[in-house]
Amino acid sequence: MRRAVAILATALAGTALAPAAAGAWTVEARWGGLGKAPGSFGSGVLGGGANRQYDSPGGVAVAPNGTVLVVDVSNNRVQRFTRDGRFLRSFGRRARDNGFRAIRLTGRFFQPEGIDVDSRGSVYVVDAGNDRVMRHRAGGAFQSRLGFHGSYPGQLVQPWDVAVGPREAYVIDQGNYQVDRFSRTGRYRGSFGRFGRGPGELVTPYGIALNPAGNVLYVTDHVKHEVMIFGTRGGLAATFGSPGVGPGQFLKPAGVAVGPDGTVFVADRCNRRVQRFTPDGRYLESIGRGALVTPTFVDVDASGDLFVADHHRVLRFGQGRGLAARGASHNGVDIQCRHVAELVLRGR
Repeated sequence: MRRAVAILATALAGTALAPAAAGAWTVEARWGGLGKAPGSFGSGVLGGGANRQYDSPGGVAVAPNGTVLVVDVSNNRVQRFTRDGRFLRSFGRRARDNGFRAIRLTGRFFQPEGIDVDSRGSVYVVDAGNDRVMRHRAGGAFQSRLGFHGSYPGQLVQPWDVAVGPREAYVIDQGNYQVDRFSRTGRYRGSFGRFGRGPGELVTPYGIALNPAGNVLYVTDHVKHEVMIFGTRGGLAATFGSPGVGPGQFLKPAGVAVGPDGTVFVADRCNRRVQRFTPDGRYLESIGRGALVTPTFVDVDASGDLFVADHHRVLRFGQGRGLAARGASHNGVDIQCRHVAELVLRGR
């Protein structure tokens, strides 16, 4: 209990919380579209219905220089943009080998998902289909690998997201139901978590983020519909959220990010919104209702603007004048979400 209190006290220390300002967030930039061309996302070849979720971009991360990196899952590449959505460059191409030969394959991905950037600009790409995380220079040149396929210490099964701190990288190891710790260059340093629905246990961990001080972790669970707050060595401090559609509730929470003021942004995928919380999990406000389809990953830049990966596009929310309103088009992508909502609302 004392350790949990200490972790929460650390999370709250030095944060100046902005008040909830309902309706103040507007879409200030949007870009993307379905396709393989530079600046587009998704191949469009996996069919309609639930499969169209793979046409959505994956992780989004703001680099130290303010540019925005976005994972293009179906096209197996990472694209870099200005904060207003102008395409700059990309790297990566397809290669699948279940993580064994992937030790030697660089600059290639198979259905990559999460992404983060360290303080020096190195880019960490979660190569989910090859069970590894790949570290690249800002321009895309390979630097090092974190993990490879397996269930022994230092190995990964379907990694999903990564958060990079001052000394370590923390990887969502979805298939092993844990969070793995690596040095920023790839040396395994430990793990925490296990399968289950109890406090601190994991069913389908999805997103992970560090607080600005680099000593508190936020982990979402897609099936438990909650966010867990951990110390960086795995001590559970608190949880927040529950299944539902109300303020502070979730239906398949996905990506998570922490703003410069310490507030926490959670992509509430099947409620088609992003929710913002205090560092200890108190609800502040909802963002993006009516503008989002199936938000997956999020990040926040140094000015506090929010970037959301959504149905084959990226949106930047801020508190300025905003763009002209444009309704979200669902096109059948939320079949899975409708099923989850029915189960939750029936109390199953």
